[in-house]
Amino acid sequence: MRSETESDLPPTRELPASARREPSRPPRLDGADPLSPTRLAAAGWGVGLHVTLTALGAGPLGIDQPLAYLIPAALAVLGPRTSGRAGPRDAIRPAPAGPERAHRGNRLPRWVQLACEAAGWYVFAAVGEPGLSGVGGPGLSTWLAAALGAVTAIAAITVLTRRGLSARPAARRRRRVACGLVVAPLAVALAVTAARHHHTVLLAAWTGVSLLMLVVAVVTLTRGQYGWQLPERVHHVDLTDIAPPRHRVSLIVPAREEPVLGRTLTQILAGDYPESLVEIVVMVSHDEVDRATREIAEQIARRHPNVRVVAPEGSRRSKPLSLEDARQHCTGDLVGIVDAESLIAPGLLTYVNTLASRQPDVGIFQGGVQLMNVRGPDRADQATGRDGAGAAGPRAVLRRLDTDASWWRARNCLEYYIWFMSRLRFQARARFIPLGGNTVFIRRDVLDRLGGWDVACLTEDCDLGVRASVAGVRTIVFYHPELTTREETPESLTKLVVQRTRWMMGFLQVLFKGDWRLLPGARQRLMAAEMLAMPLFQAVAGVLLPVSLVLTLFLTAPTGLVIVFWLPMGATVMAVFTEQAAFREFADAYDLDVGRWDSVRLVLSAPLYQLALSVAAVRAAGRLLRGRLEWEKTSHSGAHHGVGRVSLEGVS
Repeated sequence: MRSETESDLPPTRELPASARREPSRPPRLDGADPLSPTRLAAAGWGVGLHVTLTALGAGPLGIDQPLAYLIPAALAVLGPRTSGRAGPRDAIRPAPAGPERAHRGNRLPRWVQLACEAAGWYVFAAVGEPGLSGVGGPGLSTWLAAALGAVTAIAAITVLTRRGLSARPAARRRRRVACGLVVAPLAVALAVTAARHHHTVLLAAWTGVSLLMLVVAVVTLTRGQYGWQLPERVHHVDLTDIAPPRHRVSLIVPAREEPVLGRTLTQILAGDYPESLVEIVVMVSHDEVDRATREIAEQIARRHPNVRVVAPEGSRRSKPLSLEDARQHCTGDLVGIVDAESLIAPGLLTYVNTLASRQPDVGIFQGGVQLMNVRGPDRADQATGRDGAGAAGPRAVLRRLDTDASWWRARNCLEYYIWFMSRLRFQARARFIPLGGNTVFIRRDVLDRLGGWDVACLTEDCDLGVRASVAGVRTIVFYHPELTTREETPESLTKLVVQRTRWMMGFLQVLFKGDWRLLPGARQRLMAAEMLAMPLFQAVAGVLLPVSLVLTLFLTAPTGLVIVFWLPMGATVMAVFTEQAAFREFADAYDLDVGRWDSVRLVLSAPLYQLALSVAAVRAAGRLLRGRLEWEKTSHSGAHHGVGRVSLEGVS
């Protein structure tokens, strides 16, 4: 079925002609002449920048000369385009999913660039003569040595680029060995210098870590407050301007061992959108484990002809695999995803239809998802010993801390509120958005052009959002309590860590996959790298936590550096207290009974919640390194049913 607005949709962005090639051709590194005027100008810029930074470090900053040269050399390896050392772009390498999903051209491998920079450092160390510096700054020998070293590095890169690099495994191994031999003396010299000046190294390293943490804290704070910076950014949903029903909507409901599936399907069918324009594709498993869930879906399908139950055979099941299997059965103009435990708003489909009718240039519509249960299980349930809650001894204490405690639930609910109310809307405006995996609606022709979902990715929603951003598909995000899809927090803190482990592994998969490198703007690529690499930062932060405690007690530093060390804490405290306003707004919007103790608990739980996320990040990195990519399911019990202002007691 052809979408009625298909002709109005903007086409997906085409790759530039220089980036397209036949998939059968081997990768090349000589796509452009390294000695062209443009390349020579870039090389000259790189030499000038390197010499200037070296002179600045060895002169006014008083840095040791070899180290002063190594700082811009390291920057040249991390950002070769900035320092003019990139060499020509490599031809595009076809991704495993097909030649149409190509990555931004590679330059020389980083380890080859590192070897070239090491060669430049050797020239600098041989030509430069420490001690000949003038009073006002570095002497002529330092300038000359830095220039010769930078020219040597660029010349080595140029020679390797013009010759091209063989892609054969044996040739790659030989190059790695050769580069390792080149870099080894420099590594030994750095290790000896670091051991000799270990206190200075610690101060420098911790200053860098503190500044990085400050940047992350400030970025998180500002983007999290985006939705409240201007009034029009808050009041962006008009529930009175409704278009007549026009678009046929296919809703995919992936389910696996979901006892609450019946409530979800009944809630969808009870909406105000015409049933003739709604198609529900329920994905279950064809095995004995999922028999109860399958029977629930089949019972509802017998009463409603617009409900289709699909049960593929096979032991390997996951949400992205179910979504991709279901795509073949969708016939609507819009394809939406609703999780099996979700309770969607009655007017959600009507509002999405309005957006799709009024904004034909938009390809993806992301709705809000909100966790509702800010507290743990009821006291009455605990008194009766449900699920073993009445047990005594150490197990009871552990269960109380893991399952029955509420401190992390309130923060988890607030995290969702800020994410969908503010952060995702900022990302949509910036034209880079990792989509949510629930309450997202995509025009079917756009979904087909993007190639559907990547079944190997643990965060198929994030991956699809990245590819849509690369293709220039416009996405809008809307959030309103009357349109929000309601969900529940994980059953326990342990389950939360497991859930976040899967999400973080998926983000890292998307990071290493590299589609984000094709984003059109440098700002978008930087934002993508920062967001997708956040699990790595959280893992490092978790590992460095005990180190930071030791350094705080025993590391002696100047007053200025001590202030720098505490700046991230100040930004974090500011974020925690600004969250209080969002928490009160969230409670008022959904008519939740929260008091002062809930606010106090929200503040006190902030470091513990971040510690739990760091544990999940470390676990994600470990599982990814071991190649354990199996899907870890989050179970649901329906704790969000009946919570909040909108009563669901009449729905059965």
